[in-house]
This record gives sequence, C-alpha cells and structure tokens, in this order.
Amino acid sequence: MRCSSESSRPVVLPSFRGVFRSPRRAGALVLLLVAGCSANEPASDEPSGRAPVPAETPAPSRTIHEPIDAATARALEPVLRSAALDVERFFGAPFPEPFEVVIHSDRAAFDASFPPEWGIEKTECWMVATGVADALQLLSPRVWKDEACEHDPDDARHLHDLVAHELVHVYHGQHNPSPDFSAVSGIDWFVEGLATHASGQLDSGELAPAREALETGRGPLELATAWSGKYRYGVCGSLVAFLERELGRERLVGMLGATSAAELFALIGMSEEELLERWRAWVLGEA
Repeated sequence: MRCSSESSRPVVLPSFRGVFRSPRRAGALVLLLVAGCSANEPASDEPSGRAPVPAETPAPSRTIHEPIDAATARALEPVLRSAALDVERFFGAPFPEPFEVVIHSDRAAFDASFPPEWGIEKTECWMVATGVADALQLLSPRVWKDEACEHDPDDARHLHDLVAHELVHVYHGQHNPSPDFSAVSGIDWFVEGLATHASGQLDSGELAPAREALETGRGPLELATAWSGKYRYGVCGSLVAFLERELGRERLVGMLGATSAAELFALIGMSEEELLERWRAWVLGEA
C-alpha cells in the first residue's frame, strides 16, 4: 500500500533527475510534497542575477511513498521546497503546472517504474532519479548507501543541487511542446546543460570541469558528442553558462520551447562551429 499526502497550501516542487535524464512517463513523476507544507514565501534577499518570483505558486503537488519512507518524505520536504524556489528564481516565474513526487523504497521498485518503451530494464547504480513535466521518480535516499553509488544522502549541498537539477527538467518540460522530451532531437547538451547550470551544480566543485576536458584534448569537437563521457556535465553546463553570459537570462529562458538543433540555433543566433569556438576561448580564458 502506498501513502499519499497532499500539501494544504500552494507549494511548487519540481522533479528529480538526479544526474539522470529520461523521457517522461505519462502521469508518473512529479514533485513530492508532504502534508503540512507551508506556502512558498517570497525571498527577501534575491541571489545575484535571479529575478524575484511571485508569491503565488501552482496547485500543491503530492508525495507518494511507501510507509517505510514516511520519515524520508518529511525530511525531503524542505529540500524540495528550497530547490523549487531556486529554480523559480532562476527562471523568474513559478512552475505553471503542479507535479508529483514518487519515492521508491528500493532499486527494484525504481527499476519497475520505467516503462518498457524506454528500454531500461535495470538502472545503473548512479541513476537515482528521473523527472519530466508532470512528476519526479526518486530512489529513496534512505537506501542510497546500499543501492546506489556516487551519491551521498548526508551531503546537504549535493542533495539540494540534485533535486534542483531534476526540478529544472520539470520546469523545462512544462514549457516545451514535448513535456517528456521524447520528441526533441539534437539538443541533449542543452537540456542537461541547462539543468546543470540552473541548479548550481556547475559551481559545486563536484563535476569534472570543462577546462580540464579541453586542456587534456577531451573536449567536444561537435555538440553531438558533448553529452557523453566523464566531462559531460561540466561541458554541457558551461556551454549553457556561456550562452547566458553572451545572450542574457531572458534569451536563455526563451529557448525552453526549442525541440530541435535547428530551432535552438536560430534562437541562439550563431552556428554550432561559432558557439564551440567562442565557448572554448571563454573556458580557457582566451576570450
């Protein structure tokens, strides 16, 4: 039997991708909330470069979990609320739609949540979450030490940024013609880079840096390979950070609806070759 609790106040919480992006499953994942959540309050001190967010948020999301994870759900509530607010501040507007969060009590349950069409029968140990426009599926942090790798449930910054990363995917999906990203093509680097940059993971010091990739000759020669290998998060996150530096936050937000490389580059206003060349110079301090 699963427990489901709904927030009595309007609180917005996104979805989780926990360093793992997958297509959306209809009606599956959404941000979890716990009963008794309070409404998001407007922040008094806005982070540099982030726009204020309206106090009103979408309808409450709900938390779905097994009884064994009741305490975990309660502990996650402030993390989810904080991460959701950070995402809203980054984009300058609240999530337009509500979503749910589903906490899976073990790896087997998490694996079973993936629909057959995704072609993933068993997830890798580093995969702990996935999120799309309507929900977040999360392997319970309670079992990470035994059933996951590369993730420390006791590292508050890591947990927050991981949640924020997934919430960015939720926000992105809610503004894209393909809510589960199944109909997008050639923009994986942007989808993951945006989540890495907007979540703050790029500044956490945990990711293999793009500069190291370039200095060791392992930087991408084309964007088709940017989202691959050890440096994928640092490379893609820095590419999006560079776009924001060159074009501004408003232009970046305007790219949320792109579904193809051609559409995205029309919004960027430069060719792939020019983007990579200018990005390399910026990362290496040559610009």
